[in-house]
Amino acid sequence: MDPHTTDAVRLMQALAGIASIVVGLEWQAIVRAGAVEGTWPAPVLRPWWGWRAALMTPPVLRSIAVVQVTLGTMLVLAAMLRDRDDPMGAIAAAGLLLTLWWTAVRVRGTLNGGSDGMLFTLLLGLMIATWPGTPPRIALGGVLFVAAQVLLSYLRAGIVKLREPAWWRGEALAAFLAIPAYGATVWFPRRGRWLRALSALTIAFELAAPVALAGPRAAVLYAVIACGFHVAVAWTLGLNRFLLVWTAALPSLWVAQAAVHR
Repeated sequence: MDPHTTDAVRLMQALAGIASIVVGLEWQAIVRAGAVEGTWPAPVLRPWWGWRAALMTPPVLRSIAVVQVTLGTMLVLAAMLRDRDDPMGAIAAAGLLLTLWWTAVRVRGTLNGGSDGMLFTLLLGLMIATWPGTPPRIALGGVLFVAAQVLLSYLRAGIVKLREPAWWRGEALAAFLAIPAYGATVWFPRRGRWLRALSALTIAFELAAPVALAGPRAAVLYAVIACGFHVAVAWTLGLNRFLLVWTAALPSLWVAQAAVHR
């Protein structure tokens, strides 16, 4: 990989490591609070687990948080290394993939929906890109896989909203803000033209995702706007996981635009 791609991968590793540390701390809080049993109680899932039942005991589940925080820290440290042949980053990414599978088996699905799915994609791409001895084209493919998933996540969301009249009227966004679990801030507009304008801007931002491939400036500009979008969503709806995970994946857009124009 060229130096710019290597720098992008290191940034992705560091941010993915931070996101994984937060995931581990949240899992620790969930297990301590007994909230895991609030999704699918163990007695209900035990017949489905089969050989995996030994991995679902309370002591083992509590250890996942420690493992995730440890591996997340390793991923951050790997980003600081200059030696591409050091396997620490790839091993940390592989281990974190295993823990995400582990928690998904326990709760019978992703714990935090799309953010867990994107984190899995991000870690898989990083593992491929940083595994020692991986051919350069395969390593680049790992990063481009992440970039494709990021662009498709925005584009698909924009297309769905584009075809839904409730989004153009601002009603769908108002419905999200009314969900008590999100705890949207009071100052945020709940009706009228401001809400319709915000809905239209959201749709435009998501549909514009392919523009990030137009060149380096376009990629950086779109990534900055995307970060601002996720900061706003985290601030208003409390979806901090999406901010951390998508921000970690956004540097892949720089690599993708370079590959398009190579």
